[in-house]
Amino acid sequence: MHTSQALRSSHFQYRRISAGGRAHVGFSSFCPEYHDQDRVGVVSPHLEDGILHTGYALLALTTAFYHAHRRRARDFFIYPQHFAIIGADQSGVATRAGRLDLKLDEDGIGGAWGWLDVWPPSNWLTAPAAPAALLTKVFEFQINRLFWPQDFVARDAPQADLLPDYARRTLSTRLKSVYYYCSPAPTIEINAAHPAAEIVRACIERLPSAVQQALPQDLAPGCPPRRQSYRQVSVDDFLQDMESCFAV
Repeated sequence: MHTSQALRSSHFQYRRISAGGRAHVGFSSFCPEYHDQDRVGVVSPHLEDGILHTGYALLALTTAFYHAHRRRARDFFIYPQHFAIIGADQSGVATRAGRLDLKLDEDGIGGAWGWLDVWPPSNWLTAPAAPAALLTKVFEFQINRLFWPQDFVARDAPQADLLPDYARRTLSTRLKSVYYYCSPAPTIEINAAHPAAEIVRACIERLPSAVQQALPQDLAPGCPPRRQSYRQVSVDDFLQDMESCFAV
């Protein structure tokens, strides 16, 4: 799915969430200092997590990417540098329906992600569904805008799986912004218009049937909500939360 013709910036509205309520803000409040060369990574311990909870954020960033290219040229064929980092190992791909034996192709892992313009297939990455392993992919693929599930807390990992201290220092410089999804205390939300909601609906329909059948009713393919929220955290706070992923 190439969304460059289907979506416009007007299809997304942003609200800052605070103790005083919700206030309309612009795209720059959601994504400060955006650049079309930003490398966006969605850590998805289960195949469907990122699609269900960050779809609108990815579409909003993709729309900003194509808007930048549209200003420079009428014709272009290019995709944003967006990456899905999915939990998987020798026993299969992690899903909320259990481990599934899925291939790294459009019929398996990639169909739904590709519909979000996370493409080509080289942008579908897998690693064991553990914080240190998935954070290693964030480091290796030079991600600088990161979406991470808030409840995916780093725990003690085997010494062999830990990232070296230089990775922590590099991430502290390289990361531009971090967003926790599925947060009980979000700070910003995205409201999507019908065209964006239709794309997310189509993404959900491309998930494996076993995954679709295990979805909560409010996330079923026919009626995805038009609102998603995130907690923006500082890079330092994120790296502190991930402290146990690094060798001392």
